[in-house]
Amino acid sequence: MCTVLVEVENLRKAYGSGPTAHLAIADISFEVGVGEFVCIVGPSGCGKTTLLRCLSGLMPPTSGFVKLHGTAIDRPPQEMGLVFQEYNRSLLPWMTVRRNVELPLKKKIRVAAERSRAVDDALAAVGLTGFGDRYPWQLSGGMQQRVAIARAMAYRPEILLMDEPFASLDAQTRIELEDLVLQVRHEFGVTVLFVTHDIDEAVYLADRIVVLSAPPCTVAEVLDVPLPTPRNQTATKALPEFAELRAHVYRQILGDR
Repeated sequence: MCTVLVEVENLRKAYGSGPTAHLAIADISFEVGVGEFVCIVGPSGCGKTTLLRCLSGLMPPTSGFVKLHGTAIDRPPQEMGLVFQEYNRSLLPWMTVRRNVELPLKKKIRVAAERSRAVDDALAAVGLTGFGDRYPWQLSGGMQQRVAIARAMAYRPEILLMDEPFASLDAQTRIELEDLVLQVRHEFGVTVLFVTHDIDEAVYLADRIVVLSAPPCTVAEVLDVPLPTPRNQTATKALPEFAELRAHVYRQILGDR
């Protein structure tokens, strides 16, 4: 495997304490290499979002640790970009698209002209050139999520964490944004850690898939996805290897049900 970027070791998360504590994550360990696209899947309610919040530093684990470049994460690191499912809540409706994308850059890039170029590059990468003066509420859901991705990528993070970012979008828009993420990953050379409940999406996007068990969750399997690249929605999903991988992940998640 390539150089390790993120290490998750014996991560455990419980809500509350004592006999009434709710154990959401029992014990999770895995690694993410530089430049990898890793998807996390598991049964509904297994703790995928809780795990991502611990990985991002937004929520402390009860025990265990998450390391980035060998340093334990205890707050959201500057090297990390985040994209959430609820794009309409993550964008500021009173700010234009351009100002939303520019907002996290103000501390990193002091020169206004350089910030403007970074915003232009990010908007171009997600196909939103010419939409900078619009407001989020003037855009479709898919376009709003493109803005959220642009905002994350304008910062040029080393790793992009995405929490079911396309779950609330229609099927056609979802397909378009899956390919957009692969394109952005290639263009920016970013590592991606992507939580999804959609098995087809995980197999299509990932280099590796971390399959979680039922709650309180552990790692059931870490699965390589040796499908050819670049991926194509029609050709890739028609491959017998795609169907085999998809069926394997379904069996892991559903068990005997």
